[in-house]
Amino acid sequence: MKWRAFEIQREPGFRLNLTDLVFIGILMSLGGLLHVMRLPWPLVALPPYLGLSFFLFCNVFRIGNRLEPWWYVPFALVCVWGIGWQQLEWMWWLILAVLEPWKWLLIGYRIRRGGYLGVGYRILSGRMSQN
Repeated sequence: MKWRAFEIQREPGFRLNLTDLVFIGILMSLGGLLHVMRLPWPLVALPPYLGLSFFLFCNVFRIGNRLEPWWYVPFALVCVWGIGWQQLEWMWWLILAVLEPWKWLLIGYRIRRGGYLGVGYRILSGRMSQN
């Protein structure tokens, strides 16, 4: 684990630093606070889900800044619609049925595109070059 918060990790593989831990802690705490406030579960689950999704993108699979908007813009639109029109359960159906598979397709695309730096980069880079 790298504790220097503002230094970019250039080495491939899993990445975790103090800033990441603080970010995850804040989002998990926010989810806990929303639970204590007795808000509906769809709202309570949003901060941890968002934090874990970005953790996967940025630290585990390291898909890069260019692919992230392809997931977070539709996610934000679905959330604005779901919260604004009080369609919280439908919002989660869309997130889980559409955006979750989309997230994994983006991760798969990043791995297959080449130059992959995330978890399992040695194994996955070798397999991709053999194809």
